[in-house]
Amino acid sequence: MRDFKADLARYYSLGNTRREVAMNPAVWAIFWYRLGRWIYNDSPSLVRPILKGMHLLGAIFFDAFMQMRLNVQAQIGPGLLIAHHGGITLHPEVTIGSNCDLAHLVTIGSPGAGKKGVPKIGSSVYIGTGAVIIGPIRIADHSRIAANSLVNRDVDEGVTVMGVPAREVARNPRSNLADSRPVLFGQHH
Repeated sequence: MRDFKADLARYYSLGNTRREVAMNPAVWAIFWYRLGRWIYNDSPSLVRPILKGMHLLGAIFFDAFMQMRLNVQAQIGPGLLIAHHGGITLHPEVTIGSNCDLAHLVTIGSPGAGKKGVPKIGSSVYIGTGAVIIGPIRIADHSRIAANSLVNRDVDEGVTVMGVPAREVARNPRSNLADSRPVLFGQHH
């Protein structure tokens, strides 16, 4: 649950109150994902089958009613922030680094049509509303994916991409990569 504490810290760092965090369905989904990781990997083996069944029912609820598919097989680092609940779909083999932001209607997965491979997302990456990231690609640390972009090729560190297919529109200089504020589209330093 250490990772979930880091997730909560991201929400609190934005000025959310305890009540706002407790009432946020995206936080509930993140908690259910983190609980599932514990159940499937670290829970006592004697009760694990019962806990898996319980978790599966909750996962079906989150998928059917909240449109949040955070598969327990996906590897998500601490500090995940989902801005708005709904429409999040992650392939079971996806890897996401620490301190990443996902907006709603985000899909991260395989390209389909018999093609294999899923993205590996670095740390401190922002993924905007409606973004689709597919295929065996790498999204490097401190990158920004604009809303409604289709990303099907690698994104370099500190780069902002947008469009269908996504193309580079901004690049953070290396000296500012520790600064987690997003770069405005078209803004160059």
